[in-house]
Order: sequence, then structure tokens, then C-alpha cells
Amino acid sequence: MAVVSVLHLAFTACSERALEPDFKNPSDVFRPATDDQSEEALLRRQFQEQTGCYLLFNDTLQQEYLGTDINGTPRYFVETLDMTYSVGLSAYISTSYTYTYLDTQEQKSEAADFIQRFIMPHLTGTLRPYSWFAANVITGWADSGASTGKPYAITNQRCIAIASNYLVQRERTDAQKEQYAQRILNIVIGQLATNNSDAFSAFYAISADYYGRDYRTLGYDGKPSTSELYALGFLSSTSISSFPSTTQDLNSYALLAIQYTDEQLQQQYANYPLVLQKAAIVRAVLVELGYRV
Repeated sequence: MAVVSVLHLAFTACSERALEPDFKNPSDVFRPATDDQSEEALLRRQFQEQTGCYLLFNDTLQQEYLGTDINGTPRYFVETLDMTYSVGLSAYISTSYTYTYLDTQEQKSEAADFIQRFIMPHLTGTLRPYSWFAANVITGWADSGASTGKPYAITNQRCIAIASNYLVQRERTDAQKEQYAQRILNIVIGQLATNNSDAFSAFYAISADYYGRDYRTLGYDGKPSTSELYALGFLSSTSISSFPSTTQDLNSYALLAIQYTDEQLQQQYANYPLVLQKAAIVRAVLVELGYRV
């Protein structure tokens, strides 16, 4: 009987140790260290308090010292922003991105003010991003090592990164900043819609019989003409062999919805009721999710 009691106590002690929490709040890597009282840290805290979004000026989220290897070389655990997957039809296709950073506190303040005053009023509710990364220049790179260009912005599910070099090269008027903000919105809106794809089920249902299917299996000799695509409810197709995917289709319509007024849509696509129907659905859902003109 005594042996059973000892075993029970040992099991209990092990169980209690196993239940000790070892939780790290993932938001911690997006905010400045508690003891950081620099101007940059104060700016980032103020931005988060006013907008509910985190603000970054570096793509390294954390760098934790792990000790040294057998040669005495320091080892670190490093976590960076992962911005490598597709961000919409207006984005560059690449497998990696590199960044140059903003140099001065004045530049960082300018970028933060631009995001807050010219972009965020358009992105409310569910569309409001988790975080922003204000870089100086963003460069995309293909697998071959060739540069694919310097996008204005890229986005994923937890961050929108913007290139701020246009803003800090010289003083810009509010009108110029509004135009630049629209360029950025044109790029990121498709991914923001995709992040909330469950809300677009009515949109997907209209073209469900065509997504990703080979043209020939549906009776076409080759790629349908533009008017044939419009008649089926597609704005375009980049493939020579198959209809767009759901993501490609939604990206196209999300961009259309924020670039065109109702009157412009009616004028351009009057003969294509499916295009008008799908555009109306996407616009209504984006507004419901929080997009503001």
C-alpha cells in the first residue's frame, strides 16, 4: 500500500510540472521591449494605441541568443517576417524579398503619419491589418537570383509592408500622398479579400463550374476571347490552358471594385450581367468587411 502511495505522489508531481505554462505571447515580437524608451519605440507604441495595429521598421521580429557551437561561434534563433507568398495580381511573383530600412527618426515619423492618415481610413473592421512594416525600398527576387522589381507594397495575413522611399525622397503634397496610398491599396486589396475568403461564397458560386478547368474540357478550342470570358463572368485569364482559380478571380474583382464607380462599371460591362453581378457582390462584401472609399 505504501508503494502505491509513493507511485501516486511521483505521478502527481510529474503531472504538475508538465502543466506549468510555457506560453509566449506572439504579439510580444511585434512590440518594442518594455525597457525601450527610444524615440522609435515611443512612436511605435503611440501608433499601436491610436490604430490598434503594430508598427515595424525592421523585418527581424526576434533574435534570441542560444549559446555557442563547438567552434565558439554564437548561435541565434532568428524570426523574420514571411512575405514570400502571392499577394495579388498587382504584386511581383518572387520567392523572397529584401529591404532597405528607413534611416532617420524623421523618415520613420513621416511613414507612420502616411499610413495612419492616408491608408488606414480605407481599411477598417476586419480588413484592418495586424501590423505594418514601413521599409525604405522593397526588392523582390526570383529563384534564379534575378530581381523581379521593387513593389510599392506586399502583404500577407499578418502584415502589410510598404516602400516609403517615394515619401522620404522629397516633400510630397497631400494629393500626391493620396495617389500613392491608392497605388498601395490597389496592390494589397486582393490579398486582404483572400484573407477573408469565407465571406465571398456567393461570389464563388457564380463561376464554380469553371474555376481551374481546362478550356478544352468545356468545349473551347483554345483560350476564350475577352468577350467570351466576360460573358462567363471572368475579367481575364493569365493561363493559356485553363480558367482562373478562385484566388485569381477574387483578386481581379477586388481591384475592380475599388477602382471603378458603379456608373463606370455599368458603362463598361453593360452587356455582361455576370461581371456586374460579381462586382456588386465583391463591393458589398468589402464594405461589410470594412473597406471605405
